[in-house]
Amino acid sequence: MEPFFRKLLAMDRRWIFLCLGVAVIFPTFFKLNLPGLKASPNVQAVYDLVENMPEGSKVLVSFDFDPASKPELAPQATAVLRHLFRKKHKVVAMGLWVTGVTMAKDIVSRTAAEANAKYGEDYVYLGWKPGNFAVIENMAADIHNCFPKDNDGKETASLPMMKGIRKLSEFDLVVSLAAGSPGIDTWIAYGSDKYHFKMTGGTTAVNVASMAQYVQAGQMTGLIGAMRGAAEYEMLINQKGDAAAGMDAISLGHYLIVALVVLGNVAYFVTRGSKGGA
Repeated sequence: MEPFFRKLLAMDRRWIFLCLGVAVIFPTFFKLNLPGLKASPNVQAVYDLVENMPEGSKVLVSFDFDPASKPELAPQATAVLRHLFRKKHKVVAMGLWVTGVTMAKDIVSRTAAEANAKYGEDYVYLGWKPGNFAVIENMAADIHNCFPKDNDGKETASLPMMKGIRKLSEFDLVVSLAAGSPGIDTWIAYGSDKYHFKMTGGTTAVNVASMAQYVQAGQMTGLIGAMRGAAEYEMLINQKGDAAAGMDAISLGHYLIVALVVLGNVAYFVTRGSKGGA
């Protein structure tokens, strides 16, 4: 065994990088469905909230992130929208980040098509308006005045679904999927705390700790955290997607690193003993 371990220690490190690259890329093309994923209480709370609302509930989904945060938040948005459409809720989508307008439209259109949802009847995409917190304040007063036209230029008042929605307080739930500010904190400070609607959302890994305080304070129900949270939500709706594949890649990479660390230490002690006796 000693010659094997000596060769292992002398191996070009580029082979290790190659193995790690393969381990990370492989789950992207071949779903492994590795075991061990379990829904956290916060993700379960978001799922239960959507699941238990009466059919046809009005839900506002705000895309408060940009393409840089897409790997973490796009799977969250996809999973939540799939759940909303599956439960036949009425979805109004928008965003407070101008850099995410096209991305958000693509996600909404794709998930709506999967559910055969009809534009104007089952969902609407309003797009983006400048103003950050002022947009929330204006929507609280009159959504049609704030967004006289949707993202495609159609009169908001002419859309059948929007005829029954005039103010922000009329929504049964607001979901903010946010990479920073404006985002969850903005919606709570200028929206739910003042106009008393239910609030939930998702965020990136670096923001989970700061957003969790709102869950603890009872200002929002549940929180989807990073790619793992998205993977947990995919598991709950029984429709695995990009997040599950991403978690498989992370897990497989970690398994490989642990195996190499253990193997390297064994090789070190085996070869050290032989050197000492020579």
